[in-house]
Amino acid sequence: MAEFSKQYQDAFNSDWNDFDYEEIFKDLNPNEAVGQICEGLGTLAVAKSEEGKMLLGVESEENPEYIQWITPEAAIERAKKLGF
Repeated sequence: MAEFSKQYQDAFNSDWNDFDYEEIFKDLNPNEAVGQICEGLGTLAVAKSEEGKMLLGVESEENPEYIQWITPEAAIERAKKLGF
């Protein structure tokens, strides 16, 4: 079953969500990540950077087996552009 984040819900005016990346992010230490897929955003994981910023993992454009880390705002723009 597909899962959708609160960030997707807010960005796309969806009626519901399954989880909140912010809640997961709060429990991470710097340089940690955890896999959590959001079908709506096309994201695979959430991480806390060394500086304490939230990053979301997406499939790399160059190699689909690699994860690229981008900001939540970039993930939303990417999802809008790709039609997720």
